[in-house]
Amino acid sequence: MMNHTKAGMLKYLKENLSSINILPLMVLRSRDFRMEEEKAVNAILMFAENCPLAIRSSSSMEDTWEYSNAGKFESFLNVSPTHNAVREAVEKVYQSYQTDGDEEILIQPMLENVKKSGVAFTVDMNTFADYYTVNFYEGDDSSAVTSGYSNELKTFVQYKYSEKPIRDRDMNSLITACRQIEKFLKNDSLDIEFAVNREGKVFIFQVRPIAKGNREVGEKLDLKPALNRIYKKVKKLSAVHPFLLGRTTCFGVMPDWNPAEILGIRPKKLAISLYKELITDDVWAHQRYDYGYRDLTMHPLMISFCGVPYIDTRITFNSFIPKNLNTKISEKLVNHYLSKLSRYPKYHDKIEFEIVYSCYYLGLHDKLKELLDCGFNENEITRIEFSLLELTNQIINPEKGLYKEDIAKISLLEKNYSKIVQSDISIIDKIYWLIEECKAYGTLPFAGVARAGFIAVQFLKSFVNIGMIDRKEYDAYMNSLDTVNRKMNRDLNKLYKGVLTKEEFLETYGHIRPGTYDILSKRYDEAFDEYFDGNSMEDLPKPEEVFSFSKEQMERMQLELEENGLGITANELMVFIRESMEGREYLKFVFTKSVSKILQLIGELGGRVGISEKDMAYLDISVVKRLYADLYTGDIKTVFEENIRANRVQYQNAMQIKLPSIIVAPEDIYSFYLLGEEPNFITQKSITSDLLVLDSSDGQDLKGKIVFIRAADPGYDFLFSKGIAGLVTQFGGANSHMAVRCAELAIPAVIGVGEQNYTEWSRYKKVTIDCLKKQVIKIK
Repeated sequence: MMNHTKAGMLKYLKENLSSINILPLMVLRSRDFRMEEEKAVNAILMFAENCPLAIRSSSSMEDTWEYSNAGKFESFLNVSPTHNAVREAVEKVYQSYQTDGDEEILIQPMLENVKKSGVAFTVDMNTFADYYTVNFYEGDDSSAVTSGYSNELKTFVQYKYSEKPIRDRDMNSLITACRQIEKFLKNDSLDIEFAVNREGKVFIFQVRPIAKGNREVGEKLDLKPALNRIYKKVKKLSAVHPFLLGRTTCFGVMPDWNPAEILGIRPKKLAISLYKELITDDVWAHQRYDYGYRDLTMHPLMISFCGVPYIDTRITFNSFIPKNLNTKISEKLVNHYLSKLSRYPKYHDKIEFEIVYSCYYLGLHDKLKELLDCGFNENEITRIEFSLLELTNQIINPEKGLYKEDIAKISLLEKNYSKIVQSDISIIDKIYWLIEECKAYGTLPFAGVARAGFIAVQFLKSFVNIGMIDRKEYDAYMNSLDTVNRKMNRDLNKLYKGVLTKEEFLETYGHIRPGTYDILSKRYDEAFDEYFDGNSMEDLPKPEEVFSFSKEQMERMQLELEENGLGITANELMVFIRESMEGREYLKFVFTKSVSKILQLIGELGGRVGISEKDMAYLDISVVKRLYADLYTGDIKTVFEENIRANRVQYQNAMQIKLPSIIVAPEDIYSFYLLGEEPNFITQKSITSDLLVLDSSDGQDLKGKIVFIRAADPGYDFLFSKGIAGLVTQFGGANSHMAVRCAELAIPAVIGVGEQNYTEWSRYKKVTIDCLKKQVIKIK
């Protein structure tokens, strides 16, 4: 591909590729403008023919192989075809070059009747894998994508060599044009700015090579075999199953046990296999069955598609059906859940609030009436309601509630943990027994208390919905819970004040890892100074400030509970809510100590046979477990290395495969839209640093900080000279200016996270951005 300026490239394509649409263009050189300014402006006005103009930079210093310098120089749209307006725009563009050299300016008429506009990348920006990624805005603002100021952007992803038709006509026309340009230029890594008018014609505004910048691009893999396998697997799993309710299924990364949040999108084999072993293979289902739901104990909940973990939502929806509910109604209910999720995929991470009815709470009777519009009759709805009421009464029973037994079980894990760790049995035996004890007395009871905790939250939310309390009181109550995190903060304060020693603090909290199942994530006791800076924290509320409901609220609660047939008093319910929510956090804290120790021992086991922790991260935990009962003729190192080698190959594929957050149909494997609130992770790096919300360009030390800013246009390029560690924006898309710049400079970033994520994350003091796993993890 030849080197061209922006204007030169468009001119070259216009003259040689008649199959694509490029607006008339005029190229003005700075030398001509300086020598005869009046003549140059008049020539532009004659070219304009009284139409608004786009006067854009076309410098030799942009659109290079190494750096695009996207947005570094001025460009102006909708310039009025008047002498002063044109002259001023041209002058400002030339001034932005900051050079006396002879440079170009590109001038074109503005395109009328624009309905879509944006940027198409002909490879994945991070891996250069074979995907078209189209970031576009629906409307007449042709700069919405590149400016970074709109959060109403859509992103379309298409595997390059898919044989499946593209259903969206505009996207099909655009990608057809992209293919033609790629073929003509003999370059498959292009950044193409475009617009589509109301007649469906695609116009090309800019074509440039995707600058490599500081990125380390690995070998491009042929993804077609892996994607074909995933397609066939999804199709098979979507068929009618003899032991499952529901005509079909769909898959999501967040619907149940949240693998995307816990593991990330692309976890290594050790993390995903340990998570499956401890929770999602069968432990999760035993808990549901014990708590009154259908028996799914033979159905693994999580499926790994070539290293990318998904939840089978048909299994999830089956598992939330009360075991005593009529089978015909249950079948109907599961199909309703599947249909609703396929219509509203944005609910994939909110299924228990927006899709399923998994427990009874105040106001459920009225909420269930929405089923009348979905083919259910009054009798069916009544039977659903009473089955949920019966199930919930069993769970919250103040004397026989299973959650109480589950909370008590954790003491057995603590006791047995010490016995195992302090024993003289082999490392493999310790790993085996820590896993088995963790399942029996850790993750299983935790799953039960977590279920109780969810019901507790549903009750609290229902208090708000029926007007018993307001949102401020809800927040005050939640803040009054004495969780492990609050206790740790108090102990951290004691540490900073000299009341508690570092050794005493780490004795309690040293096992915590920001990535619970990631062997490469450092424990607190391995990297204390990285996680904590030694600054004293604000004092937490005193005991007398703890929130409690008023006498009138408790009396109303009692009346509501009696009228709804809930076999618990108001006082008992408040005990249940507090115990289950605080217990959930405590049980998690305790069982993750076993997880952390398992990972530590696996690292030690690898070290004994000369395999690094970095390599052991690819080991399937089942290989270690088998060694407990099976004696191999070969040596352990060979067994491990063979497994690691195979899993590393799969991981390399997973790094380049792009899949949607929710797979509704097998065809979604090849072509999909990102969900509206799905952030764009730039680079595949991981960074942990202090967070700084940028208020202004002055007076803030940005070096080494992860900078949060709601929107950033090209004027914010000064950030990159400040040595920032990472960037998070509320607005922006995969192809916005900041996304392009961060990709080029290899700065980890999360672009366009949406209002909800931005508001929540910006409250943190320190975070880890793991772009490969697509995670933002709170450190403190």
